Amino acid sequence: MALAHLLVQHPQLTGLVWTVGETPGVLSARQVAESGQGEIIDVCAAAMGGTVIRSVLNRGDDRQGVAQLVTSFDGVNVEAWASYPLPDDHGLTSADLRELFASRSLGELVCLPGGGGR
Repeated sequence: MALAHLLVQHPQLTGLVWTVGETPGVLSARQVAESGQGEIIDVCAAAMGGTVIRSVLNRGDDRQGVAQLVTSFDGVNVEAWASYPLPDDHGLTSADLRELFASRSLGELVCLPGGGGR
């Protein structure tokens, strides 16, 4: 009931994947994004209250940002998170690199943008 009420009041939250009962008594939402900075979790906080916490995960040279919110809505505990790529030392994300290399033939040189830095 809480999820239906939430999505009727805030249809902009339908971009998240919602699960009920994965953790007993908790309504969970997640998004794995190719861009942005987890703004959908800011929208969740505006709709339900609470403070968004952001952190960075490093996996080798790949950096991921995570935005998390733990709150309640209509008396139900809610946990929401979104992950998103962060730029490397050259200002490129893994999604940027995938796009650069996707249309290239094997052996074709790719000119990467210069500069960057965090």
